[in-house]
Amino acid sequence: MWIGFDDAYSLKTNTSAMAIEWGIKAAMEEINNNGGVLNGRPLKLMSTDNKGLSARGKDNFVHLAGTKDLVAVLTGKFSPISVEMLPEAHRLKVPLISVWGSADPITDHEHKPSYSFRVSLKDDWGVEAMMNRLSSKYSVRQACAILPNTAWGRSAENVIRQKSGPKTIQFPVVRWYNWGDPSLKEQYKACLESRTQGLLFVGNEKEGAILVKEIAEQTQSMRIPVVAHWGAVGGTLHEMVADELSMVRVDFIQTFTFINNKRPRAIYLADWILKNNGLKSTHEIPSPVGAAHAYDTVHLLAKAIDTAKTTSPQKIRDALEKLPAFHGAVRHYVKPFTHQRHDALDKSQVLFVKLTPSGHLIPQD
Repeated sequence: MWIGFDDAYSLKTNTSAMAIEWGIKAAMEEINNNGGVLNGRPLKLMSTDNKGLSARGKDNFVHLAGTKDLVAVLTGKFSPISVEMLPEAHRLKVPLISVWGSADPITDHEHKPSYSFRVSLKDDWGVEAMMNRLSSKYSVRQACAILPNTAWGRSAENVIRQKSGPKTIQFPVVRWYNWGDPSLKEQYKACLESRTQGLLFVGNEKEGAILVKEIAEQTQSMRIPVVAHWGAVGGTLHEMVADELSMVRVDFIQTFTFINNKRPRAIYLADWILKNNGLKSTHEIPSPVGAAHAYDTVHLLAKAIDTAKTTSPQKIRDALEKLPAFHGAVRHYVKPFTHQRHDALDKSQVLFVKLTPSGHLIPQD
């Protein structure tokens, strides 16, 4: 019995695909060692590489969904790719479960019944937490946002528009960029010229590296604090900006950390990853949110398969909405999903981390 997974494996700076795969395999091994699903059938992984391209991700989804005995497809770091897959998930009636992408439209859409689920951050509360972080930690009243011209950037902008205001934090400046832009200097200059005191940044590691380098080039008084979305630490950002990192104040949002985590399944997962990948400490595990979300997702899927008593993706979709409580690595899921709510996490999972030059993500107060 197959679980599909599609992510940008071949993007050299991306560590999310590998981390998510570790989480999937750790859960599968645990489940299979305990007798599998449906009285003894093992779970197996089938993965595809979208190379960061939406059209390829869409094709990959169709390919995976057509596999006999495939029960669901997990999707990775790039929100725009998951959004692009949605029509296919609903046409083919195969559950799409986002274990990283945070854009609201992944679960907020018009398709009924909905075949998309998420065990991950959702921008609706994630971006709001980033806004709150700017105002509470850095006392920012007037902020600037630099966003990608994609479904992910537009998702963040919607939250900013809805939740900013004179009583909390205002965003007089919102600037856009396109994937592949070689510089963000003009966007950052607009932030400085309007005298904003902090920056909300949405991007992945490549754009994150450009931004950190260009802020580090400024005189110290011109380096405003940054609260960044987590795509930037879903890769090797620390290697790209090793020299500049200490010169810029930047916090990254997360939903999970292995560090000082006492949850039994978090400890189990960390031990499995260290043992199977020759890592020395939990600090070294890259893209920890991907590993933990994926691990919990596979356990939830296994429960749905046993509840549905079949490999039929439609019946498994129905079963996901009725799952009992589950103690996961990320949280205790009282009711993982309901008919109305296809997001398994909420804002109580939010934390912020600093990135060290060695790539460790250290939780911050």
